[in-house]
Amino acid sequence: MNINFFTLNLIMMKKNILFLTAILLFISCSKDNENGGVSLTFKGHNHTLKSATVFAEADVSITDFRLSIRDVEFKMDESDLDSSEVEFRGPFDVDLMNETGPLSQTIGNVEIPSGTYKVLRFKLHKSRDRASTDPLFDRSLYLEGTINGTPFEFWHDTSENFDTEKSGGIVVSDNEVDVVVQFNIDQFLSSLHIIDLSQATDSDEDGLIEINPDNDDDNGDIADALKENIKEAADLIKL
Repeated sequence: MNINFFTLNLIMMKKNILFLTAILLFISCSKDNENGGVSLTFKGHNHTLKSATVFAEADVSITDFRLSIRDVEFKMDESDLDSSEVEFRGPFDVDLMNETGPLSQTIGNVEIPSGTYKVLRFKLHKSRDRASTDPLFDRSLYLEGTINGTPFEFWHDTSENFDTEKSGGIVVSDNEVDVVVQFNIDQFLSSLHIIDLSQATDSDEDGLIEINPDNDDDNGDIADALKENIKEAADLIKL
């Protein structure tokens, strides 16, 4: 009788374990269904500035465009902007332009709670944790190219949020969603402020037009306007 009693207890314990396991698997699957996968890509896009083109009074060519990003967050709407949950934790170096044309770069895949997201926020990030010869050393934005045939270099060390929105939002559910932040490079001189780069000067006459917030070559105002234009030229897209 004792053997049968213990045998019965063992059978009951195994059934309980199987039952609990089934419950845990159900809960796990339910939680998985509450999340959606997101693939995030940054993309350069342009038709005009990848080769010399007339804009205002200047022939402008952009041959390099880079950003340093600390992290990325998805927001339901404007009321959600104060939340601080990070979906993509960087830092990320993003290179979106070279001499042959615009580039794209996928920074990763994550799961986020299902829902409709209208705002994507990423924060620019300057860092010294890199070679001092790196164009992004202690900088968060970098451009180079030519103005009327003279080389120019733009950089900014701003550490601020970029908020880019999509009308109607991006729906994330239990499937994979491809999200793109597209920088329209040919709008960098006109998206918010009209910038005439023929007014940029090479004050020290070293053969390089420097445009930065340190006001090298006396182009500090242009640097701030160009930084704002780059922010304005970013679009949020769902593929």
